[in-house]
Amino acid sequence: MTEAQSACILVAGASSSPLAQWLAGLGFHSPSLSQSNDALRINRDFLATLGLRWWDPESLPDGCFSNSAAAGAQAEIGALLDQFVDGGGDVLLQDASLARLGPLWLEELKARFEPVVIVRVLGRADAAFQAFSQGVREDVAQSPAITCRAQSDLLWLHCNMELERWTRGEQRLLAACDELAQSPQEGGRRVLLALGQALGRTLPALDAPALPKEPTAVEPLPSDRDRVLERIYQALSAHAEDKDAKGSLEAAWAQLQVRVPAPHQAFDPSVDVDLLYEARLQRFVSLCEYLPQFPKVSPVRRAADRIVRRVWRPRRPQPADPPFLFISGNPAARSHLYRVRNPIEGLRRLGAPACWMSAKMLGRCDVSRINARCVILHRCAQDDAIDALIHWCRRRGMPIGYDIDDLIFDAEIMREGAIHFIANLPEPEREAWLENANGHQRLMAAADFCLTPTEALAEHARRVNPRVRVVENGFSAEVLALSDLWRSRRLRNDGPCVGYASGTATHEADFATIARPLAQALKRQPNLSFTLVGSLDLAPYEDLLPAAQLERRPLVEHVNLAHELARFDINLVPLQPANPFCDAKSPLKYFEAALVGVPTVAVANPTYKELIRHGENGLLAHSEDEWAAHITLLANNTDLRARQGAQARRECVARFHAGRLAGKYLQLPV
Repeated sequence: MTEAQSACILVAGASSSPLAQWLAGLGFHSPSLSQSNDALRINRDFLATLGLRWWDPESLPDGCFSNSAAAGAQAEIGALLDQFVDGGGDVLLQDASLARLGPLWLEELKARFEPVVIVRVLGRADAAFQAFSQGVREDVAQSPAITCRAQSDLLWLHCNMELERWTRGEQRLLAACDELAQSPQEGGRRVLLALGQALGRTLPALDAPALPKEPTAVEPLPSDRDRVLERIYQALSAHAEDKDAKGSLEAAWAQLQVRVPAPHQAFDPSVDVDLLYEARLQRFVSLCEYLPQFPKVSPVRRAADRIVRRVWRPRRPQPADPPFLFISGNPAARSHLYRVRNPIEGLRRLGAPACWMSAKMLGRCDVSRINARCVILHRCAQDDAIDALIHWCRRRGMPIGYDIDDLIFDAEIMREGAIHFIANLPEPEREAWLENANGHQRLMAAADFCLTPTEALAEHARRVNPRVRVVENGFSAEVLALSDLWRSRRLRNDGPCVGYASGTATHEADFATIARPLAQALKRQPNLSFTLVGSLDLAPYEDLLPAAQLERRPLVEHVNLAHELARFDINLVPLQPANPFCDAKSPLKYFEAALVGVPTVAVANPTYKELIRHGENGLLAHSEDEWAAHITLLANNTDLRARQGAQARRECVARFHAGRLAGKYLQLPV
């Protein structure tokens, strides 16, 4: 084929149609904007080969652009582009799916046009929701394509982040919708100037683009979702040399690829997909970081506010108040959900501003910009940044607390071997845990107060700092909704199932306490099965546990845990008895099973003795014989399982909802 001299403008983005229609006024041949849109059909058919539609916010499969379906689509694209070349003139292509499917088109375009200029249209996520919701499903006449904001936000993320990735190194320019909407004349002039430079010629002037104005935030308290999406928007609009923006996008991209529900879980199309989209978005948001913005408040106003709060604690929080600031030592850990994310969302629902940053980000910040009602360090290691923050809080009269959710601050208990998984580590790793314990203890002593999730842990903490408050771990609104969803569905139709959600392999010593009685119960009742969820090694029990009654399930994201627990009929919570580390642990494994209506057999330690009334909302086991007897009792009595599970659920919903627990933060000594 003779080398073409015509140019091609590829307009891609979640809100690209209005801008493409404006640029069509330059005289480009715009076949994709006509009623007969072959480009749209090719993209739609290719997505169908992947089991997707344009409105499905799922990750594209690996290798999807190098398989036979892609080859077939590219052959159609080539034939279509040949028609454009034969027609002569420059070409403008636009389709919302091009943001994601650009790699399918790019090589074919480059073979026929010179230059190929990609216009990345960037709008805000809420503007995309307005645009997406105006689409029409092909299988339901005149029904909106997207009605759920979480679905729209996820699709916005995929479109913009995939577009940004595959256009790297290509000739591209950015058109920000909010800039164009705020200053149509000036913004349009800049777009035409940049496009003319990319094409190597002067373009004729156009009237200002008539674009809808970008929505403005109306909520006085932005949520973590608002903050994260705004951070990603800013990173997408940043210059290439902005290394911090690039790092934010790479971290967000990694989180976006995680499937919810997990790939091994069966997905029923009748399930409330809006709920699953919301859960997936919340999971993404909880792991993506943003730089908090702090209101400017004078020291006099801050001192007056502290006096008011001490005299009149029930004062309703105001949006302009300084926020509660949480510093998270490890945002990837499960404890970040319980001790940082859930409290922030609960405080926001109560009208109290709250935000977080990682200890790593704190090290890159100027602490003198921090203005908080209260600073809470969650499982942070002592370093220069934390020391500087404590010094700043002291100078400005900001209370600072230390939040710890496990007995990992007592080096003496570690040396005695009470923490099994630490005792079995190689000496260098064990020494690192001991040093970290000393660091935790120093920070606890330096804090104005400490927070723990259990009274048993608080007793240990008071030896370091007498000012300790107990704020239990809780569950979020979306976890409750997911639990209700899976609770309403029978996920098993065979015999009763006893299950243990071990999580990581650190619970080997806990499981060892029930392996023998569990094996006895399984042998007594051949229709009883045992399901293990997590990475616990069962190799030592191959001869003890009957393989035919054993099911292994992998470790899952927390947002998928309710699905796994709902497959149980009986939940097991084993812990080493008379062990200070285990006795101080939070009853997570009890209340999360209770939310899906599953009764629990738990070790009779102080925490569970306080929580469980034996025979009413669960069963307590003091010995191996009792473990075997209780498992067998519940396995043989469907009604008893239902009564105990229902009672446990009622009590746990009332006691451990993060929205209720958030009120305890308002009572802190601030």
